[in-house]
Amino acid sequence: MKELSNVKSFQGAQVRYGHFSNTLNCQMTLSVFFPKPVITDNSNSPVVYWLSGLTCTDENFVQKAGIQGPASELGIIIVAPDTSPRGENIPDDENSAYDFGLGAGFYLNATREPWKRNYRMYDYIVDELPSILKTELKINGNRQSIMGHSMGGHGAITI
Repeated sequence: MKELSNVKSFQGAQVRYGHFSNTLNCQMTLSVFFPKPVITDNSNSPVVYWLSGLTCTDENFVQKAGIQGPASELGIIIVAPDTSPRGENIPDDENSAYDFGLGAGFYLNATREPWKRNYRMYDYIVDELPSILKTELKINGNRQSIMGHSMGGHGAITI
């Protein structure tokens, strides 16, 4: 995993990472807020996974919601993954519809070609992402919750 940016926020750190996802077969980004008490030891901190809505990126929620203040006060790590696989080799809707394809993964696993190779957001959120966070960032997720808005709310309910 590669750190893309690191910004101080409410005595904590808002960090953006990039990594290759074996589940989605592409590069992915995610944003993680570490409150001050857990910047150096986050092994037992509660984690909230925030799933954003249709066409959003990992930065949408962390830039607009102001969650860092309350999360810092409560000592909660916030993990905001991108909503969908993206990139040159990712199949998109041939009509470029905004609600299908890039930015619209719906947190489900696609079952049809050409999408089933990359659009496996359910498996990414449930299996791969927590494993990467545990291995790379020492976030164990013993106390975790999942939330979201719009398409992300649907994803939180289905997951």
